[in-house]
Amino acid sequence: LLLTACLVSIFVVGQILTTYTSAYWAAPNEIITFIDTVDFSIQENESYDRDVGKVQRLEDKLRMGKLLREIQKCGDDLREDLNKLLVDETGTRLRASTRLLWAAKRGRLEERMRRLDLLRMRFLVVYMGLIAAKSTENQRDPEKHSPHAPKMPVRPALPQALTEGITRKPPLRRLTTQAMGHNDHVGEKPKMGWMGVVAELQNSPLMHKRHASIEKA
Repeated sequence: LLLTACLVSIFVVGQILTTYTSAYWAAPNEIITFIDTVDFSIQENESYDRDVGKVQRLEDKLRMGKLLREIQKCGDDLREDLNKLLVDETGTRLRASTRLLWAAKRGRLEERMRRLDLLRMRFLVVYMGLIAAKSTENQRDPEKHSPHAPKMPVRPALPQALTEGITRKPPLRRLTTQAMGHNDHVGEKPKMGWMGVVAELQNSPLMHKRHASIEKA
């Protein structure tokens, strides 16, 4: 029984030493990955701030602003933790004690990194949802939201006096060939019956021309 316990203890210690040894050699590369990720997240915060400025509704703007502040706080905390592990804040060299215990330090950094990625993903999902809702609203009512929508010209209303004058004015008399040939007798009352027809023929210029040609012949 004592021998079994010793063997198990040796096996566990060996596993721990293997884990810490592999973490020790991987620490320089992994710390560079953490630093690049945090720096990129801090740079992305500026673009996130511009995205928040594009939101029109106050409720949505407050919601996205809260998410942005959480992203900034998580990124700043992660950057402070990394600075404590480095020899120089502007460099990438780890302290000796930090490198020896990198297997334990790495877990905490990975947890904070996952939280930062989760907040960034949540921010992007909310922002894309607002963009999709806005595009759907524009498709439902394009004339209302389109700045180049054609507008029908409004016909100006005529003055009331001119409208009444047009309404009261009698229609124009239609001119005919017969009326143009008898403009000397416009004011006379028309003659009824056969006598009226004879009188019209006698007064016709064509009849006068015909009689004149017969007399010349």
